[in-house]
Amino acid sequence: MKHRLVALAAVVAVSLTGGCGLIEEAVAGSPTPAATTAAPKDKPTPAGKTTEPESESGMGSVKDSGDIPDPCTLLSKQEVVSLTGRKITQIDEDGGSKGDATRFCQWQQEDGQLAVFLGRTTAEDFDIVIADAEPVDGVGEDAFTLAGHLYVLYGTVQLDIYVRGGSDDENLAVAKKVTNVLIPRV
Repeated sequence: MKHRLVALAAVVAVSLTGGCGLIEEAVAGSPTPAATTAAPKDKPTPAGKTTEPESESGMGSVKDSGDIPDPCTLLSKQEVVSLTGRKITQIDEDGGSKGDATRFCQWQQEDGQLAVFLGRTTAEDFDIVIADAEPVDGVGEDAFTLAGHLYVLYGTVQLDIYVRGGSDDENLAVAKKVTNVLIPRV
């Protein structure tokens, strides 16, 4: 039953994030843009370095292609406690496997929660205007907040970070910190 719910959640997430567009692009044979070495204007890099961060897992970045990593492996328990300021009481893993289109992990905490959802999207689908969404600066390539979630675009990966336990402003600040830790690992 758990796997059926995970599969259903994955289908819904792919539908919502425009997974069909990725299939159409793959069938049409759209070329993958070449990696650039130009530094973004707000994130200078040392000479000779590209702006593509290497994954800290050693597997390389999945920013534009590759299997979505298991979010539970991207943050240690100590990092979650440090980032949120709350003790972990339980970790809920998605039970997914390599090649799944979406992945999630939830850290249940005393008086709060941290949830991380990762999936594929396109810049066009991410830019679809949603009523009541508020743009967020200073994280990822594009970001907005809606209903307590911070949605961040990083290449073709959409990060959905949900933090509960503080005020809306405090939760958003924690979500930004979590995102900045995750991006180099995705």
